Amino acid sequence: MMSTVGTLSEYVETDGDWVEYVERLQHFFVANDINDHSKQRSVLLSVCGAKTYKLIRNLASPRKPGDLSFQDIVKLVQNHHNPKPPVIVQRFKFHTHSRKQGVSVAAFVAELRALSEHCEFGDVLSDMVRDRLVCGINDDSIQRPLLGEAKLPFKKALEIAQAMETAAINTKSIQQASGTAQPDAVHHVTNEKKGKQQKKRVT
Repeated sequence: MMSTVGTLSEYVETDGDWVEYVERLQHFFVANDINDHSKQRSVLLSVCGAKTYKLIRNLASPRKPGDLSFQDIVKLVQNHHNPKPPVIVQRFKFHTHSRKQGVSVAAFVAELRALSEHCEFGDVLSDMVRDRLVCGINDDSIQRPLLGEAKLPFKKALEIAQAMETAAINTKSIQQASGTAQPDAVHHVTNEKKGKQQKKRVT
């Protein structure tokens, strides 16, 4: 008898997302060559835990959990815990999302991809992410080169944005290392002194 690869725990709502739990289950199926759908359903119902099994039983009523397919059970629980949000609401969140201070270009794109999950953009997904990257980047030094491109597919937009971001970081590091960059506080004090000197000259 072959040994089982990996372990399965019951689903605890407070410990993680249902989608992630199902993904782990599917990896377990692959690792252990469990390809039969009825067996996959039985594994899910066996390991999900008493609380989740009762939930599945209630959601499936008047049918029995064993009468449903693996995918049907997954959808039942998913719709219960995380009902699919209205597309218009998700698109509003996507189109109004801008990069916050301290967030890298790569992290911002990851945020946009996550927000686009339920937007149903279909074949224009890359164009939508590109447009929001350009509009929501919140950095003129990055935005200007992007707007200057006659043709700008998403891949090129990302490359330009990351290149400009890296250049800005490298420039700042070089200035700090050579001592040419002055903190804002120094500029502030210098400006105050100049202002006082000008007042003295006037009087």
